Amino acid sequence: MNNRLLILLIAAIGCYLLALSASAAYPQLKFSVADIKSPVFQTKSIEVQINGGQSGARELAIDIKEIAVQDYVLKELRVVCRAFQWNRHEIECTNGQLIARDLFASPLPMQFVATSSHLTVDLRPSGGEHWQFSIEWDAAFWHAALTVKAGKMTHLARWLPEMPDDENFPKLTGGKLHGKIKVNGDLKGVTSAGIDLSIDALAFSDAAGMHAGEDIALSVKSNIEHDARHQYWKWRGDMYWRQGAVFWQPLFFSGTDHALNVQGIFDGKTLALHDGQLALAEIGTVKFSGVADWPDAKVREFQLDAGNMALPALFDQVLKPFLADTVFAELEISGLGDFAVVIREGVLQEVNLALEDVNIIDRRDRFAFHRIQAHIPWQAANTTIADISLLNGHLLRIPLGSVRVPLEIKDSHLYVPQLALPVLDGVLKLEDFSATHTDAGWRWGFGGKLTPVSMEALTEALQIQPMQGILSAYIPQVHYDGESVSVDGVLQVNVFDGSVVIHQLKLIEPMGLTPHLTADIAMRNLDLGLLTSAFSFGKVEGRVDIDVNQLELANWEPIHFDAHMFSSPGSYTRRISQAAIRNISALGGEGAVVAIQRSFLRFFEEFRYAEIGWRCALRFDVCYMGGIEPEPGSRYTLIKGGGIPAINVMGYNRNVGWQELISRLQRVTQENEPVIQ
Repeated sequence: MNNRLLILLIAAIGCYLLALSASAAYPQLKFSVADIKSPVFQTKSIEVQINGGQSGARELAIDIKEIAVQDYVLKELRVVCRAFQWNRHEIECTNGQLIARDLFASPLPMQFVATSSHLTVDLRPSGGEHWQFSIEWDAAFWHAALTVKAGKMTHLARWLPEMPDDENFPKLTGGKLHGKIKVNGDLKGVTSAGIDLSIDALAFSDAAGMHAGEDIALSVKSNIEHDARHQYWKWRGDMYWRQGAVFWQPLFFSGTDHALNVQGIFDGKTLALHDGQLALAEIGTVKFSGVADWPDAKVREFQLDAGNMALPALFDQVLKPFLADTVFAELEISGLGDFAVVIREGVLQEVNLALEDVNIIDRRDRFAFHRIQAHIPWQAANTTIADISLLNGHLLRIPLGSVRVPLEIKDSHLYVPQLALPVLDGVLKLEDFSATHTDAGWRWGFGGKLTPVSMEALTEALQIQPMQGILSAYIPQVHYDGESVSVDGVLQVNVFDGSVVIHQLKLIEPMGLTPHLTADIAMRNLDLGLLTSAFSFGKVEGRVDIDVNQLELANWEPIHFDAHMFSSPGSYTRRISQAAIRNISALGGEGAVVAIQRSFLRFFEEFRYAEIGWRCALRFDVCYMGGIEPEPGSRYTLIKGGGIPAINVMGYNRNVGWQELISRLQRVTQENEPVIQ
C-alpha cells in the first residue's frame, strides 16, 4: 500500500468519524474520494453520504463507481444502511443492502468498527454465515484479514470473471467456505499473504451436464512472502481433496485423499516451481518441477517423474475414458509403471517409460499379454533402443510364446528390423516393421511369413472342429494409414493341401467396435477329404476350387459376397458318402436322404460324382443360391452323378436367409426337397 492510499484511507475514516459527531446538527453530510490505487486493487469515485432527519433516523449510503482487482472490474457498487446504530467508532447496520449493477441486490446485515488504526467490517448474510474483513495499520506496516464461517460459495459465483465460453462453463451451485485469508504489507505494498481455507459440499454443473461436481470437500493452505534481499516472492501451496466426485467429459474422478503440494519463487518475470508433488490415492505419486516466463506462461523447463504407479487405477480413471469407442475399452491391466518427461524451451526433449510385470487382458477374451517387461526411452533428435519382452499370451485364443522386441526409436519413428513370435508349433516372422506418428495419427507397415502350424493344434486352440494338415502363409507388405489396414499384393495361405490367395484385402477401423473388412479370395485345389472330415460332414473324396469375390464383413459377420464353389480340374478320385449327401442337401431340403432310403441306392454307402458346385450371392442377409451351372427357373444342380453307382442332387430353394442357411448346414431340415435322379 503506497503513501497516497494510506493518507486517503485515514482521511476517509476521519471524515466518517466527523460525520458521526456532526450528523445531529446537520440533516445531511457527504464526502468523496476520487481514486485509490494499490498493487492489489484500484477504485474510482468513492462517495459516502449520511442523511438525517428530525426524527433521528439516519441513512448511510456508500457508492463506489468502479473497483478493479487485476483484470476483473466491478462497476456501480452501492451499500445502503437504512437503520443503524453507532457510537464514536462503530456502526451496526441491521437493515442493510448490498447492490451491484447487473449482478444482484441482496439484504445484508453488517457492522463497521473503525479507529485511527483499525477497521473491521462484519457481514452476516443469513443463518450462521459470517464474513469478517479487518485491517490494522501503523506508520510503517498494515495487516488485513478475511475470516469466513459457513460462507456460501454461491455468493462468490456472482463475482467470478466471465469465461470465453461462459454459457457452457460450469456454474457454482453449492458449497460452504470456512477459514481465513491474511495479507501483510508496508508502505511499498504487500509483503506476505496466507490462505487457510476448507470447502465443504462444493457442487457445480453446466447446462449440458458435461462438467459437474458434487459433495466435494477440499482443504487449501497457501502462503507467499516477499524476499527483499533477493527481490523475489517465495510461495507455497497445499491442497487436500478429502472427498467428492467430478465429471469432466470424458473423465470421472472420485476424490478420496488426493493431495497436491507446490512451492517455488516468482521474481515478476519468471515463475519457478520447485519440488511439486501430486499424490493420487490408489495410483501413486507424481513429482514435478519447472520454470515458466510470466505473464505469457511460456514453459522454459519442466520435469515430471512418476514411479511405481499402479496401472489398474491409472487406466480406469485416466486412460479408459478416452478409449470408449475402441477395442481397448474393455481391458484389465495390472502391474506397475514408471514414466518421466523433460521439456525445455517449450519443446519435449525426453520421455522414459518402464513397465514391470504388466498384464493386459481383454475382458471379452479376444487377446491377453502376460508378464510384460519394458524400458522405453525417447530423446529428441537421437536414436534410442527400447527393450520390450513378453512372457506369453494369446490372440483370438491362439497361444503366443515368449518374445523380445528390439525397438529402435528416433523422433516420431519406430523401427523393428526383425521379430520372431512363437505361434503354437510355428513362428510368425515379421520384417521391417516401421511406424511413424503424424498430425493425422499413426502410420505403420511390415511384411513377413508364418512357418507351418499344425491345423490340429490351431483348431484345438480355437475350440472349433478338429482339422488335419498344416497352415502356412506369406505376408506381403501390410500398411496402416490411420483408418484402415491394407495389403500390397496378395496374401498367400497354404491349408487343406491347397492354396488360398487373398486379393485387395482391406480392414477399416481395426481398433473400432465394428471393424469392416473387404477382400477377394481365390482357393484352389482344396482336399475335400481334409475339409469335410474336419466338420463331421461325411466322407467326400475330391478337390474343389472356391472363389469369394467382393467379400464384406462388418464386425466379422458377412454382409456381402459372391461365392462360387466348383470341382477342381484334373484327374482324381471323386466319391461321396450318404452322410455327406445328407449334409449337402441341407442347402435345399432333406429329400435326398428319403429318396436314397426308398430305393436300391440305400444299399450303397458311397456314390460316384462328376462335379460338385454351389453358388451364393449374399445381399442384405439373403443368400441367392445356384448350382454347378447357371440354370433358369427354380431348379439347380448341386451334385452331378458319374459312374456306377451315381447320384444327382438337385435343389429348388434359391433364396434363403443367411442365418437360416448356417442353421441348415448344422442340421437337416424338412424344406423344399432336392430331386435325386
